[in-house]
Amino acid sequence: MRPRFLIEYAGIRLLEGALAALSWESAQALGAAVGRSAARFASRRWAMTLANIEAALPEKSTQERKAIALQAWENAGRIATEFVRSRSLSKEDLLRRVGFENLDLVDRMVAEGKGLIYNIGHLGNWEVGGIAFTALGYRLGVVGRVMRNPLLDRWLNETRSRFGEAVFAHRNPFFQVVRWLKAGKGTAILIDHNLYQGGVFMPFFGRPAATSTLSGLLAVKLGCPVVSTRVRREGSGLVVSFHGPLRPQPRAEPEAEALRLTVEMTKAMEGFIRERPGEWLWGHNRWKRTAEAAKAGAAA
Repeated sequence: MRPRFLIEYAGIRLLEGALAALSWESAQALGAAVGRSAARFASRRWAMTLANIEAALPEKSTQERKAIALQAWENAGRIATEFVRSRSLSKEDLLRRVGFENLDLVDRMVAEGKGLIYNIGHLGNWEVGGIAFTALGYRLGVVGRVMRNPLLDRWLNETRSRFGEAVFAHRNPFFQVVRWLKAGKGTAILIDHNLYQGGVFMPFFGRPAATSTLSGLLAVKLGCPVVSTRVRREGSGLVVSFHGPLRPQPRAEPEAEALRLTVEMTKAMEGFIRERPGEWLWGHNRWKRTAEAAKAGAAA
């Protein structure tokens, strides 16, 4: 156990204790302030944020792009403090802060018994939205990245699983997720993060982005529907809404059908982001492999 790991873990537990003494709204305000401060010091990441917004939303003015960037950094700070603060909320308190729309769609899809894939992205606060969803009693599994610090990784997964959420390690989740879906449960898979290797290059805001086909492959293999899921902010609360469904065509060629579904899921996520651009993580290097995509396109 590295000393750094112990220090990091002690820090997050101290933060947890401090935030537990604050109201939900005060914790949000603190997170937004931290996000604003971080934007001033992380100059390279701030520059990337602005460059990503400019490339994706060229119709926006310079001032509008700066405002979106600042909102995105404030949102990132809120995500962190809300997640930590949620650990000390009861189920009832959490559900007073997180609302849901179109749950009847989810109920219909779950009733089919084929499993359900939630197509989700880094919008609003997807982490707290998932925790609240399981607090309602829905069976949800998520594919999450394993942290290098095992203490923080355990703390993170304990927070996610407070009300029954299952976490599948990102390194090789396929067979775990297959078993989960075959049992008629739902799995949330983020589609808007960069893949460091593999995947396919999908147009995302007009630029090729390395994208996982996991959701599409699972939907085709198991015949399960896909529901696109958005988490947005409303005042000091969050609203989780469900849209769709997308369904695989049973007689289509499997690989082509998986790609079609991936395109549709990516389009849905882009549409959500365009509606509320300040609630997405523009500081994430989503287009890191654009040069590789250009070479792949030339080769093709």
